Amino acid sequence: MKDSSIAIVGAGTAGLATAILLARQGWRVEVLERVPSLQPVGAGILLQPSGLAVLRELGLFDECTGLGAPVARLFGTSACGKRVILDTQYQHWQPGSYGLGIHRGVLMQALLEAAKGAGVAIRTGVSITRFQQTAQGVALFATVEGTVEQPYGDYGALILADGTRSHLRAQMRVRQWVRPYPWGALWSIVPTPADADSTDLRQWYRGCSQMFGIMPTGRTHEAPEQRVSSLFWSLPTAGYAAWCEAGLGAWKNSVTQLAGPQADAFLAHVHSPAQLTLATYADVRMQQWHDCRVLAIGDCAHAMSPQLGQGANMALVDAAALAAALQHGTSGDLPADWPAVFASYAKTRRQHLRYYRQASRLLTPLFQSNSAALAVLRDSALFLARHLPMGRNHAVTTLVGGRTGWLFGRTPDTSLHVWRHDSSLRPPDQPAASVAD
Repeated sequence: MKDSSIAIVGAGTAGLATAILLARQGWRVEVLERVPSLQPVGAGILLQPSGLAVLRELGLFDECTGLGAPVARLFGTSACGKRVILDTQYQHWQPGSYGLGIHRGVLMQALLEAAKGAGVAIRTGVSITRFQQTAQGVALFATVEGTVEQPYGDYGALILADGTRSHLRAQMRVRQWVRPYPWGALWSIVPTPADADSTDLRQWYRGCSQMFGIMPTGRTHEAPEQRVSSLFWSLPTAGYAAWCEAGLGAWKNSVTQLAGPQADAFLAHVHSPAQLTLATYADVRMQQWHDCRVLAIGDCAHAMSPQLGQGANMALVDAAALAAALQHGTSGDLPADWPAVFASYAKTRRQHLRYYRQASRLLTPLFQSNSAALAVLRDSALFLARHLPMGRNHAVTTLVGGRTGWLFGRTPDTSLHVWRHDSSLRPPDQPAASVAD
């Protein structure tokens, strides 16, 4: 084991993936999570080829693809499918490639078991209230299961992976901005009808103000025989009270008018408003992600709207990039130069994350706003993107997580963004011969 220990606050995707990779390098790693018990809960998420490559590095690819559902394309139309608006297919990036719809609980359970197997110490019920940096390390203070604040421990480095609403991020001596989005989404996970076998992430739009979607989400560890799908409905956060007052029947009528009878078999499993959870989002921007021995990663560092399906994906790539920076920046048993390691990590992630943060901020009002003009602009731009080779390439390389800029969106470093042909990333049960080398 290395001399220095590392504290990671937050047992989400970014925190657990980072813990696994660093522990395998020989570091003593503690994951500190405020909730008393980690449960496999959450919505369905979409993982891109870049995130799937990190799962393979973690040794979790087979488990996750065995329970997840391959997604071949994002397909969106106007109400009742009358006009195609969005059609982005993974095969236009690489034959045989795909996204993976997966229950967040499946991913978290896989990461949690791998972290335990790697020797990561996972402490639950620990709420880190503040930290103090010294020349030798970082001192943490915490409340444990409701106790008064007390010193918790000293560490060589602190990694903040506690999400969009992190209160520790504000203690970093770095300029930062957090802007809540005025729109959110209602989501639910329901059984997939027996006759539904689509590999599309399907969406319907009415202007920019209404959107309903269905995503194949695979199965769960608890019920591996039952396929499930994720439903999501765009909603202004200020309109949630009115939605509750209108009742479930009014919402189902709105969905049917937008998506047509194709949605009925899914809606039949929604019997109570309690089955729908309101998810809210925020845009997090930091002048830099590191402050001496403290680093922010994942949504804590760069949360964005879910329009590009990159949240969990970017968390996984963050973990791989940090592990690579630490491996390259340390020598033998010498103490790590944490400020230098974190600066090196930030350099490798800067262009990639800048592009996706900008793209997310640009696209969000095109899908979630009350602007009729933006709806026309969106439909026109996506029409060109579908029919022009350059536009189609830009759309699909953005989708798979493989761009670092608007014009020249690739770098020579293929190890972190994974735009490479790889037969090991084919969908489950797909013959290897169908994947290009």
